[in-house]
Amino acid sequence: MSRLKGRRIALGVTGSISAYKAAEVVRGLVQENADVRVVMTREAGAFVGAVTFSALTAHPVAIEQFPEAGASGEEHIDLAVWADAVAIVPATANIIGKMANGLGDDLLSTVMLACEAPCCLAPAMNFRMWRNEAVQANLERLRSRGVHVIEPEFGMLANGEMGEGRLAAPDRIVEAIAILADPDPDLAGCNVLVSAGPTEEDIDPVRCVTNRSSGKMGFAVARAAARRGASVTLVSGPTSLQDPYGVTVEHVRSADEMHEAVLRNREGQDAVIMAAAVADYRPGVQGRRKMKKSDERLTLEMTRTADILKEVAADRPPVLVGFAAETHDGLDFARGKRAEKDLDLVVYNDITMEGAGFGTDTNIVTLIHRDGREETLPKQAKSGVADRIMDEVAALLRNREGVPA
Repeated sequence: MSRLKGRRIALGVTGSISAYKAAEVVRGLVQENADVRVVMTREAGAFVGAVTFSALTAHPVAIEQFPEAGASGEEHIDLAVWADAVAIVPATANIIGKMANGLGDDLLSTVMLACEAPCCLAPAMNFRMWRNEAVQANLERLRSRGVHVIEPEFGMLANGEMGEGRLAAPDRIVEAIAILADPDPDLAGCNVLVSAGPTEEDIDPVRCVTNRSSGKMGFAVARAAARRGASVTLVSGPTSLQDPYGVTVEHVRSADEMHEAVLRNREGQDAVIMAAAVADYRPGVQGRRKMKKSDERLTLEMTRTADILKEVAADRPPVLVGFAAETHDGLDFARGKRAEKDLDLVVYNDITMEGAGFGTDTNIVTLIHRDGREETLPKQAKSGVADRIMDEVAALLRNREGVPA
């Protein structure tokens, strides 16, 4: 079940050419079962029609401070009190300046003056405007008041130039709003370390040994933990995935680099979740130059890499979770892994099953608990699996003395 089910989100849309992307944000929030009401400035209407948002939300769009029919003069107060969280997507320099200086001359700016709910902004503008000292000073003032700023991206802008100021990706904005609006951040105050993705072990400067892990499962776990209020560090091998919002990410390539990063970051963690597919072996010798092909057979001598999970378990955090991705005899191996390394939970999946394993957006897993319980989850999105894992982590932390819960 979505943690945004029934949450009331007021979403402001201002006059930027990226206003059309706000529709994707609204769609993402509605898919998470949030109740969304859209407030548009008049300028936003030059870029996207109100009918788009009313169709997506099943609610009328608010634009005018004093609409001709049914005006009470209190619409700005009603919306501000109604909302559990407020987001402005996109946020122009104009609305940022109004909020920073307490100005209210239209419906959206007066809603923001009256709003006491958590708030976030997703700025979008030309890089010259973004770099302007006044804009940056206004943003800093808003941050000091607790407003969350979803940083814009570097990329091609409306006039064809490259620079910072491009609206953040809609799914990233949805993540940020979800963190802001979660009514029960049951991991608030907790530190969580997650490993994800594959590793690459060099044969020479051109070739490497790796595996098919996409990192999607580990990234989903990191997102789920961040949504629930945890301070999350993600150590990731090479992937094509965008860094999750609100998560500190350290990128590594090899098993040795992941070993060093995990051990360096494990201090002070309340939970460590090892979802990475770390190479068990690496070439014994790495060539300094590209090996030329020949008619001879090539034999690689492989050596063991460090068992990162075993080392973490030796000086274990309050909660320790491991993963087991197998092709055969998987349950027996996963049970043995849980017992050998004294894990609180092992997440086992058979990667030969359709819709499970590497590269997919779904997974089919069995949770193996310390007390011997085994719980097979139905096929579902990896985000759903991640949230179920974090249910268990949160429950385990609540039962550990001295750990925030």
